Amino acid sequence: MVTERAEVRPQTACETVAPSRSVLPPWLIWGGMIGLVQIFAIATVQPLGVSTAYPQFVGWLVDKIVPGFAESQPYLQKIGAKIGWEVMLVLGLALGAALSSVLPGGRNTAACDLPNVFRSSWGRGLAAFVGGFLILFGARLAGGCTSGHMLSGIAQLALSGFLFGAAAFATGVLTASLLLKRANGS
Repeated sequence: MVTERAEVRPQTACETVAPSRSVLPPWLIWGGMIGLVQIFAIATVQPLGVSTAYPQFVGWLVDKIVPGFAESQPYLQKIGAKIGWEVMLVLGLALGAALSSVLPGGRNTAACDLPNVFRSSWGRGLAAFVGGFLILFGARLAGGCTSGHMLSGIAQLALSGFLFGAAAFATGVLTASLLLKRANGS
């Protein structure tokens, strides 16, 4: 009896899409654009950061429902309960992410082999919410957010920004590797 053997190739955690026809890689183009926005922000307002936007927006919203609330809170007196440029930046980030997923080419990336908890949209949403809440809570507890510390710190050539950026990326790579290794049953 002859049996046919199918070629078995190792399963990769995440397939990559074919390179674009652009001379420059997309990460370099978009990274350069973020750099230009950061330079503009530092020159005109202040370095970019997003964690302050959330308590500002919630304070503004609660103050509309319960007038005088923001004036009674020392933290909101310090940061302001308003819709300022930080809140608009966060709304723009969310809008940009939504647009990138619905515009042509936005969903062309191959699916990653994810841990079971992330396979359902509810699981991903819950994990993203809990993770985002913990990061935001830590950022407010520490007096600043990770994106602001990393992007703005590096843009200002602060040693702490470079060290934190290296530590954040190393931790992210390690965490992703462990999660994907577990998902692949290795």
